[in-house]
Amino acid sequence: MARRKKKENHIIWFWLGVAGMLLTLVPYVILGEDAIFTYHDQLDGEMIAYLLQAKNLFSGNMLPEFMGGMPKTALTMPAPICVLLFLGGNGFAALTFMQLMGRLVGFTGMYLLSEEITQSDWIGAAVGILYGLLPFLPVYGLSQYGIPLLFWCGLQLRKQKHLALAFGYVILFGLSSSLVLVGFGLLGIGALVLLWDLRGKERKPHFLIGWLVLAGIYVAENSELLFQVFGMGEAVISHKAEYKLQPQPFWGTFGQALLQGGQHSEGYHKYLILVVMAAVIAAMVIGKFGRTKDKREVTDNTVRKLWRCLGISLGWNVFFAFAAAVWGSEICIGLRERTGALGAFQLDRLLWIAPCLWYLAAACGAALIWDRRKRLRGGAGILTGACMAAVIAAGAFTAFLILYVGDIKSNIQKLRNPEYGLMSFRDYYAIGVMEQVREFLAETSGKGQEEYRVVSLGIDPAAALYHGFYSLDGYSNNYPLSYKHRFREVIAPELAKSEYLTDYFDDWGNRCYMFSAECPGYYTIEKKGFRFMDYSIDAGALRDMGCRYIFSAACIQDADLQGLMLTREEPFETEDSYYQIFVYEILK
Repeated sequence: MARRKKKENHIIWFWLGVAGMLLTLVPYVILGEDAIFTYHDQLDGEMIAYLLQAKNLFSGNMLPEFMGGMPKTALTMPAPICVLLFLGGNGFAALTFMQLMGRLVGFTGMYLLSEEITQSDWIGAAVGILYGLLPFLPVYGLSQYGIPLLFWCGLQLRKQKHLALAFGYVILFGLSSSLVLVGFGLLGIGALVLLWDLRGKERKPHFLIGWLVLAGIYVAENSELLFQVFGMGEAVISHKAEYKLQPQPFWGTFGQALLQGGQHSEGYHKYLILVVMAAVIAAMVIGKFGRTKDKREVTDNTVRKLWRCLGISLGWNVFFAFAAAVWGSEICIGLRERTGALGAFQLDRLLWIAPCLWYLAAACGAALIWDRRKRLRGGAGILTGACMAAVIAAGAFTAFLILYVGDIKSNIQKLRNPEYGLMSFRDYYAIGVMEQVREFLAETSGKGQEEYRVVSLGIDPAAALYHGFYSLDGYSNNYPLSYKHRFREVIAPELAKSEYLTDYFDDWGNRCYMFSAECPGYYTIEKKGFRFMDYSIDAGALRDMGCRYIFSAACIQDADLQGLMLTREEPFETEDSYYQIFVYEILK
């Protein structure tokens, strides 16, 4: 009877969590392309990678639309199998589906992993919901959302249970995640587990096979990139060779990495640290009042298992923060700069694993306190009850924080107020405006998009690429150094006006954009009367690269002096568009 009730509770808590994940997508479905997605490193980069890779999936090794024609390694997809979602060309539908799948897998994995260790359905559901709500970028596929389920499958492989499901998910995770973002760290942890297993007599062959399968998939997916990085095959010097790395203070980086996380890997776990602290307090209480209600010692395998898991989770997170701090330290930067493009490798991506471990540690802490609250008597029971109240409060504050900083809140605001200020999917890609530009150029030039090249000014190049234009500018973390030098000739007059832009392009250069010293750092200029009053480029160098048109978000004063001709006096726009687009032709 008890087993049946436990199974019923398991089903109820699981489907409540699934329902919660589904509800978060309702605003996206209602708003459609007016929905809001984080655009930094998502709409401006990875989305374009999926769209162009899908468009050229069966056509060789080049992306002709991107930066004058680049190898496919210039736009590496974080979740390769997800390219299939983009074959139809509907980027919004594909991105929304990736967000839904990410949240469902994130909740399911954290629920199963926490429930497996804590033996508590409600704790598993609580941390699963929190993890599923984390504002990870959906373009990264399962690189973050999928880690808890991968860990759960690893446990099953070691126990030789649910083998078909576990192996199936390992394959799916490998196809839906990135080696350079998170895979190298997961393989490293797996390798250490395998070495640990060598100490005992009992072998774990299924875990070894799972590790080999995941490693094999990553190598197959990234073979071209690995050949390039290690100097095998055709030698192409990446623009990363000119990266100028900036050292960071060790202790400041360590503290930030531990308490906040890294770029795109924030766990919003600062309140959950209170749960771990409360568990330690409860342990101290047990040390002083360590008797249960029937006067037996409070020691059992479940409690030891929880403490072991909590300690391992915290230990790994401290190591990740330490590794990130060392990697960015002055001494390490000096060594990395001597290794060329390899020095640009971001070891701090280990922090992408940290959120999973923080939430697992919180689950263990909550389970420990819950167990003590039920089993201790007198003052100890009262104090652990207070700790349990702190756990609930920490969970509530964490949920509020996650909802406050993520896109869920922004889209609810958009539903309430259509004039809400953040750029929508439609705004960012100039949907409704770029179509006008495309039709106008087809009529006036008589040429297809593949017959001319464009660049964008005050508009992220992603908008032109999204609409099928062949662009010379773009956002890439791995393109030839020679192209960077050639493009620099075009924007040299503007770089000369701004030390910030000079450092930004010369020392980094991932954004190969038409920068302007009048608005440095702004790649999306809203239609509110701004004009480029002193814009200078080397139009001859741009023309030599094959460019014919500049799409500008603002009028360029004295454009003719720069060798540019406005093709139409009135800008292209719609009544509610974010942009107005002026099209300039480069004179011969």
